Amino acid sequence: MKIFIIGPGGVGKSTCGAILANLLGYNFLDLDKEFCKRVENVGKYINNNGYKKYCLENSKLFYEILSQHSENFIFSLSSGFLVHENLEDLILKHKQTLKEQGVSVLLLPSDSIDESTGIVVKRQLARGFGLKEDREKTKFIQRFPIYKELGDIRIFSQDKPEIIAEQMKKEIVFYNNF
Repeated sequence: MKIFIIGPGGVGKSTCGAILANLLGYNFLDLDKEFCKRVENVGKYINNNGYKKYCLENSKLFYEILSQHSENFIFSLSSGFLVHENLEDLILKHKQTLKEQGVSVLLLPSDSIDESTGIVVKRQLARGFGLKEDREKTKFIQRFPIYKELGDIRIFSQDKPEIIAEQMKKEIVFYNNF
């Protein structure tokens, strides 16, 4: 089975995904890390080529990696993977692929836009990527309603990553039994 972890940056997709992979005995892949390894640092690529070109290159890499892995694995996807602005056809293709290939798990700290905004923006700014608070806040608020509708499974939690990973595991088992 393929498990796709989706959501904005700073919600714990990579951390919880790695823990979940360990719990299930699955391999773990992080699309952002793979992009940095195989193409270029994400921020540098976006600065040099623009966000739209990054989205297209990131999508290409996703499908390349997906075609190379038939085993059970957990795939942490980039924050904008399902919410690219002005790339509706690509988003539809991504959504269809996730539906056909496995199960998607949305991670958000809360179902409240205000609470989630405060948490995610604070975490993003603390990561040291040189992000601007106003821009991050605006982007998150615009994307939040879209994120909230995504995922076969939706996890809203601020618990420790180990607890969130356990919750994800339970939800995945439950989801697969129906």
